[in-house]
Amino acid sequence: MIQFDFHNPTHLIFGSGSIAALSQQTLPGKKALLLLSGGKSAQVSGAYGKVTAQLREAGVAWAEFAKIMENPLKSIVMEGAAFARDNGCDFILAVGGGAVLDASVAISAMAANPGDLWDYVQGGTGKGLPLANPGLPIVTVTLTAGTGSEINFWGVISNPDTREKIGFGGHPSLTPVLAVVDPELMRTVPPKYTAYQGFDALFHNTEVMMSKGVNLLSETLALSAIGHIAQYLPRAVKDGNDLEAREHVAYGSTLAGMTMQLTSTTA
Repeated sequence: MIQFDFHNPTHLIFGSGSIAALSQQTLPGKKALLLLSGGKSAQVSGAYGKVTAQLREAGVAWAEFAKIMENPLKSIVMEGAAFARDNGCDFILAVGGGAVLDASVAISAMAANPGDLWDYVQGGTGKGLPLANPGLPIVTVTLTAGTGSEINFWGVISNPDTREKIGFGGHPSLTPVLAVVDPELMRTVPPKYTAYQGFDALFHNTEVMMSKGVNLLSETLALSAIGHIAQYLPRAVKDGNDLEAREHVAYGSTLAGMTMQLTSTTA
């Protein structure tokens, strides 16, 4: 018996140079919380200049919150949510790698809901409450090929107070409404991190294949992604400007986001 349930309403724009299409889309608000890491990757890759130029062209204002770190903390999520409310932001534009995209899910929820993030976390010491209100709409521009977070409604957040690192999300409103995957913006990722991120994408797809919940569609997508990553990741690590290699690894990573919506990971 063939059965699966796939609901992934993200409008996905994939391809080299596709960031130029951002201003042509119907964006979900008039003022964005421009969410960035505390590092320089968005500037070095050219993504920051290209994204802000697209926002100007679209007539969309923004307020910049550039404090996301590796393994984003609950405290930063709460600070970002307060910043979004204080600045009247009506959607989130997350530009970065997995940490930024993960944080966008939690900030989206907490910008529109009362209390503390851990009130809504399922598992661990979380209280497991349902969200009272839908989160702010999310638009993603991924600068790495690793997590697939640009098209799913999960994020991993750390809470030092409880010594937990736990997944948060699952509410339909936290699924990005628009995702741009432009491999040209990934050319400046250093070789070491290209390898780390590529193996992350590989493992996500492999986890799906190992899961008891694997189905015909998730298997088909995962096998395609694994093949492309295996063939092209060595080239991307060797030469970051090999755009063909970057494209194929990014494809494998984005498919991981789809397969994880169809079949959860196992690790």
